[in-house]
Amino acid sequence: LSLLLLCCLRTFVLISTRPPLPPPCARNESEGYIGADASWVRLKKAIQYKTVSLAPHDYDKQELGDFVRYLKQAFPGVFRSPHVRHDIINKYSLLISVHGKNATLKPYMLLSHMDVVPVVQSEWKWDGFGAKESADGQRVYGRGAVDNKGQLMAVLEAINFMLSKGDQPVRSFFIGFGHDEEVGGEDGALQIAKELRRRGYNQLEFILDEGLMLIEGLMPGLKFPIAGIGVSEKGSLSLNISVRSEGGHSSLPPSQSSIGILSAAISRLEANPHPFIFDDLTANFVERISLDLPFPLNVVCSNIWLFKPLIRIALSKGLTKSMVHTTTAITMIHGGVKSNVIPPSAWAIVNHRIHPSQTIKQIIDRDIAVINDHRVKVEAVNGFSFEAHPISPHNPKYDWPFQVLEKSVRQIHPTAVPLPMTLIANTDTRHYLNFTKHVFRHNPVTLHAKEVSMIHGRDEYISRSGFESAINFFYHLILNVDSNVNSNVPHKHSTEL
Repeated sequence: LSLLLLCCLRTFVLISTRPPLPPPCARNESEGYIGADASWVRLKKAIQYKTVSLAPHDYDKQELGDFVRYLKQAFPGVFRSPHVRHDIINKYSLLISVHGKNATLKPYMLLSHMDVVPVVQSEWKWDGFGAKESADGQRVYGRGAVDNKGQLMAVLEAINFMLSKGDQPVRSFFIGFGHDEEVGGEDGALQIAKELRRRGYNQLEFILDEGLMLIEGLMPGLKFPIAGIGVSEKGSLSLNISVRSEGGHSSLPPSQSSIGILSAAISRLEANPHPFIFDDLTANFVERISLDLPFPLNVVCSNIWLFKPLIRIALSKGLTKSMVHTTTAITMIHGGVKSNVIPPSAWAIVNHRIHPSQTIKQIIDRDIAVINDHRVKVEAVNGFSFEAHPISPHNPKYDWPFQVLEKSVRQIHPTAVPLPMTLIANTDTRHYLNFTKHVFRHNPVTLHAKEVSMIHGRDEYISRSGFESAINFFYHLILNVDSNVNSNVPHKHSTEL
């Protein structure tokens, strides 16, 4: 009984001492946003450009060039504004500079990307680049709707709205639209970063790129969407696991073939996954989510010291599973050439997404130990490996850039809970890590946990309300950067987007 009372007391203290929430914005959803119809039309047109990236340095140059020309034509208020400079970087990427009133303030940067992954049309119900609407007109289907043209267009729409009112931001900021993020960003984001340094910009206030979304149904018992803000990003490691042995005719087989040896090694890797890591970021996630959970879940999550085993089980399922350990995926395998020939070699590709608390060397060493077979060679695939990103400061009381993001999310989505998390995918941010320690990854659209697979999958779509909320998010983000984010006094809503 005393333990239960102590847990309840701790929960009460955490909830009662949380900072006050910002007031929600007067979004006037019954009337629609200003310019919503035109914004929706522009988004649909953007989706129709087949800006597909296939491999490093292999992308549809014609479509990318046409898309850049379309953006300039669709947003003359942005590209012809006296407050805006735009440059085409390495033929296809865009670097947009929005000049603020106070040039002494350190600028920040918003990132998106123009390219998309290919479409396997036979798996789609909708035309992958048709930008067709649902029957009720509330969804548009097409590759890139979420990843990442929806976000890209929302950024431009927000700036276009701000400039159309004759406003100029106080703090300058950059916008970077890379053209090959899906294949590593070497030709796009990396070149944009080099251009910034060439201009003398070596430090930025913060960076916001695509990333975690507002997810409904992330965990059992959650009745509200989680607005994930990626404060770190998993590393990536592709390993070539290979075996060489005596080949020959299948009528005289050895006791174990190269394929058999390789299969055993792969089986051991899958049977021994990397351990669950309950680090400070995970603990912070659990404790902060407890503030919005109902009883008794709030008591459980606010008392990790007692309920860690239960919490560990809950986090080891669903979408959160990949966030709390280094994952192992066997993605390619190659062996024999003919049914009656024993192959002299066999190989497989194993891809790890590395938890921020681990390194590439640690993962390779562990894999070798788990395989425990001197006949198996383990080596990293060149060009496909990079360390996990540092964890950005994310204290909601003291870290101003995180406060700005959190406040902007709360204003647009009052029922959502912004939480610092690890992004399990990879973004262009790895090319900008030296500019600031405040690097965040967030895509302000709402999806159910069951819908996340459509990203890079089939029938990708974005809802009209989700796109409009994304526009509003970026507009308010710009306003909040220029205001006192510690103040809960709302700004005026007479010109609400």
